[in-house]
Amino acid sequence: MSKHVLRGLAVLVMVILATVLLAAPALAAEVRGLDDVTIASGEVVDDDLYVAGSSITIDGTVNGDLWAVGGTVTINGTVNGDVVAAAQKVDINGEVTQAARVVASEVNIDGYVGGDLLVGSSELTISSTAEIGGDLLFGSSSARIDGLIHGYIRGGGDDVTLADGVGGDVQLDLDNLTVASTANIQGNLTYTSENEADIQPGAQIGGTTAHHLPGVEWEFGVGLLSGILGNLLGFLMVLAIGVLIVLLAPRRMALIADSLRNKPWWSLGWGAIILFVTPVAAIVVCITIVGIPLGLIALALYGIAIYLSQIPVALFIGRWIIGYFNKTDSRAILVGALALGLAILCLLRLIPYLGFVIGLATVLFGLGATLVSLKR
Repeated sequence: MSKHVLRGLAVLVMVILATVLLAAPALAAEVRGLDDVTIASGEVVDDDLYVAGSSITIDGTVNGDLWAVGGTVTINGTVNGDVVAAAQKVDINGEVTQAARVVASEVNIDGYVGGDLLVGSSELTISSTAEIGGDLLFGSSSARIDGLIHGYIRGGGDDVTLADGVGGDVQLDLDNLTVASTANIQGNLTYTSENEADIQPGAQIGGTTAHHLPGVEWEFGVGLLSGILGNLLGFLMVLAIGVLIVLLAPRRMALIADSLRNKPWWSLGWGAIILFVTPVAAIVVCITIVGIPLGLIALALYGIAIYLSQIPVALFIGRWIIGYFNKTDSRAILVGALALGLAILCLLRLIPYLGFVIGLATVLFGLGATLVSLKR
């Protein structure tokens, strides 16, 4: 991935994590999943909406926030709140009255976003019919911005094209910048690139234009930035999987989280046994030719279990902070608690040296609590 994309995505990291940390799950919310989900034209959802599915289409109205995780997310209707989406492809053709925070391979904006737009993607397209009422922050390999941006623009990428109005300053880290003749930047244009920008005749820049060459000090920060970005992408991936699991088995997930609270030392002990004994047993089984398939399957499941162990631990942390252990949990509460807990774990793993200890403890408690809950 280009260092310019990494630099642009760095702008998004803390904003997205802070959003998750500060977003308290609504007590009245609606959850839908798991395959194709459609809010039909004329249908009105008067709560926050949590959706997980392979295909998500919003043709109606959502009078609250929309949290969507899936293969494709298409918003043709109206969302009277924020949009937080993680998918392969996201299309916003309708209206989002507040902010939109999107992570996807491909993002297309053809409609209206009333607040800020934050995008992490491979390809970003803001068409000439689009309008962003706030600021635009992005990290994309390819970005074409043909719509009107009322605020400022911050971002990074390989190839970026500006072709419409920008109400504030523009600051970019990129390889190639094209400012079309139809562009009207009312603030300053500042870009960092090894190449001179292609500013076409007729383009209007109200402030100053400054071109900076990439600094050597950036190379020393790539490792740290890559680690932060890796944690962000890992957070989004496990969040998507966790939402699906919570929607499928909310009572089971709540029971596992309760095991961490009621029997933490049992969970820790069993987790240590599973973590260290399982690979040894699988290798022993692989010694025999007949047992090779069984051993390989066991090792594969062992790896999956380690990866998923953070889900019950995150759910425990989130529920503990929210304070819902003594009340009946709805799916909305569990999804919100999961997002909160995962964000906290993600931040803790960024701490030098302590991050490894946090990760190991997460695996031990997660594996053990799952086994303890099954015994119960």
